Amino acid sequence: MDKEEYSNDEGKTENAFAVAKKEAGKENNNDVNSNMLLLKTKSRNIAVNKDNIMYVESHRRKKEIHMTDGVIEIYATMDELNYRLGNGFYQCHRGYIVNMAHVRKYSCDSIMVSSGELVYMSKEKYNGFKNSYTLYFKGI
Repeated sequence: MDKEEYSNDEGKTENAFAVAKKEAGKENNNDVNSNMLLLKTKSRNIAVNKDNIMYVESHRRKKEIHMTDGVIEIYATMDELNYRLGNGFYQCHRGYIVNMAHVRKYSCDSIMVSSGELVYMSKEKYNGFKNSYTLYFKGI
């Protein structure tokens, strides 16, 4: 293999790595894509905007993603969803994760979201929620 062939092969390898990195999302700093979440239902894959998620409710292995325009049922763990949703979401109860952007009011045992629905909050999570909501509201 001469120097030119080696150089060409090296370029192809670097290109392949760049494409793989981009597909894996390592280089993708696009805000639109970072706000999207890919959900796998029983029959299809759906990309949803995190802003449209009001809360997640757990029913054993099945999770209901309550959106502004309907409900999506998936199979996942609460830990997995909590991690994938990231900042702006808070697990206020072992069976609920709420989107801070959709909180309209709260008390020591429940949270009202933008649709008027009530989400349970455990007494142990109340102080943590209150602090997180204050920080979220301040934009920190």
